[in-house]
Amino acid sequence: MIRRIACTAALALVWVIVLGCAAGLSWHTSLRPAHVKTVGGDAFRVVLGAGVQDDGALRVGAVGDDGNALQSVTLDGIAAADHPILRYRFDDFPRTLELSLVFRRADTPNDVHSITVPWPGTGWQTVDLRALPDWRGNIVELGFAEYATAQLVPPSVAFAPFRFDRVRLESPSWRGGLAALHTAWFAYVPWALHSISALVPDRATYGTSSPLPVLGIGVVLSVLVLAAILRWSWRLTLRGAGIAALALWMALDARWLGDLAARHALTEHLYADKTWDERQHLLPDQDLAFMAGQVGAWMDSQPPGQRLFVAADSSYVFLRLIYLLLPRDVVLLQLAGDAPLPPDSLILLYANTPWRYDESRGAIVGGQRDYPAEPAFESGLAHVYRLRSVAP
Repeated sequence: MIRRIACTAALALVWVIVLGCAAGLSWHTSLRPAHVKTVGGDAFRVVLGAGVQDDGALRVGAVGDDGNALQSVTLDGIAAADHPILRYRFDDFPRTLELSLVFRRADTPNDVHSITVPWPGTGWQTVDLRALPDWRGNIVELGFAEYATAQLVPPSVAFAPFRFDRVRLESPSWRGGLAALHTAWFAYVPWALHSISALVPDRATYGTSSPLPVLGIGVVLSVLVLAAILRWSWRLTLRGAGIAALALWMALDARWLGDLAARHALTEHLYADKTWDERQHLLPDQDLAFMAGQVGAWMDSQPPGQRLFVAADSSYVFLRLIYLLLPRDVVLLQLAGDAPLPPDSLILLYANTPWRYDESRGAIVGGQRDYPAEPAFESGLAHVYRLRSVAP
């Protein structure tokens, strides 16, 4: 009986130490926060979109012209070091939206700092900002931005009204630290572009992490404690380690299944009740797809066999353009280096790129060499130019 009591106490101590270290807590950390700054949603002003006060909260009913919503409040110089635990609560927050924390510091009032934080879901979500380099000095403005989930949700169907309840900034405490750890492990995180393997769920959002290292250490220490106190033999210790490893695997697998179900719920929400034709046109980058269709239709009216060199503002845009313009001959302009391009080649400049068209010189400049060209086609942010001759 005494050994069982000792085992229970020892296991409790092991997990308190393991979870406390994972949450960045110590024995000197208080159980509850010593400093708390609570701001109701109705204190926030709407910067983008539209909203109305709703019984101490803010009900956001529309987004701005750019498809985003933003709410902000001015603070009286809250010390970041004394209030690193962020807690926020939203109601009816759509799964199609992502949430970002936006803030300004007193030392750089003209700079806006922004990070993506875990999806609000239901109830309170907690994020530990101590590891965020920009969270320092005095915070003079705090806000939240909502936008369509990048690379997944079409902006045209992303928004639904929601209620912003309140936000809290707290000093470090065991309550806040463990709550932040719970959010880090179990908050919903949507698929990302680099989520290639379904066996390794993406946890790239700030404030989220995998529980495997922490739980693995805790399980190993627990088995060692049990073996030492209960005086297990090597055979029994190995059997206990096997059972513990199996239990850990099942727990992690259950968590992964929960992640997969939540991500699949988003797909179901977007496409389940749509026809095949509607699904084909319901793309996360509808503007890019429309532009690519316009460029592709124009290229089809030109002499065949022309190569299109693309300069885009991101790798994602370039890869999407390659896919959307198939089976046409498309290549990245940057790969050309200082080599001459084939005569009558086409060059597509999309959005902000290092290259630009200089009208006075009649050439595309900004790379390792200039390309004499003339405008040939334009669609939104896409500008197509035809190479006149090989640059000297």
